[in-house]
Amino acid sequence: MRRKMASFFRMHKSELWFLVSLILFSAASFLPVWREIYIAGMSLFGWWMAALMILSPLGALTIFVYERKRADQKTPGF
Repeated sequence: MRRKMASFFRMHKSELWFLVSLILFSAASFLPVWREIYIAGMSLFGWWMAALMILSPLGALTIFVYERKRADQKTPGF
């Protein structure tokens, strides 16, 4: 019998919600309406993409550090 393949690692719920929100924000930022609005000489689409490039890694790192800190507090020290 074949054994069911397990995933490589389990994803925390906070990481899953971050991923879902990132996908939704990305999908919303690619709507054509954002290409017609200009702020400081650049379309709003460009500002959304810049925000995604800067804020998404910062958000992911923040979640990773927070989860690691919370896991370390739960385990007893040596």
